Amino acid sequence: MLVALVAISLLVRRGRLQSRHSALAPRERIRPLAITLLDPVISVAIIGPFVVHFARTSPVHLAAALLGGAGGVVIGYWRARVMFVRSLRSTRSVVLRRSGIEYGLVALLIVLRSLEGSIDRSHSVLALSALTGLATLALVEALARSAFIVERYRRSPLDSVG
Repeated sequence: MLVALVAISLLVRRGRLQSRHSALAPRERIRPLAITLLDPVISVAIIGPFVVHFARTSPVHLAAALLGGAGGVVIGYWRARVMFVRSLRSTRSVVLRRSGIEYGLVALLIVLRSLEGSIDRSHSVLALSALTGLATLALVEALARSAFIVERYRRSPLDSVG
């Protein structure tokens, strides 16, 4: 995970440099496609063990995880549609719109990971199931969003306009 974080930080720097020299609309940024591929790796490392642990504990938790995963695919699809502006094939980058939702999901991942220990000791099946569903939603959303952005990048013509 440390390697992924270092790679992302270097790629973010590259994207910022590209953004400075490009005409972008407000709230748009250039992001190397590799970051889009590495984002889910971080989510899997942070929240994946939590989801697997709880989904394996009971059929109710597994059902909650499956429901959360379905919701994650839908949200990931719509976020990718909103975020993706165009591809920049010449630099293997994409232009994305900033969204408050992306910051909210990062905060959710951090909160869920920090609450894992105390929730693990909870005996409320409903609370644990809801948490499992929400964690799975966050995890699958990151995977789905990445996949849908990469698919839009692949389908778009060279340096497309939208």
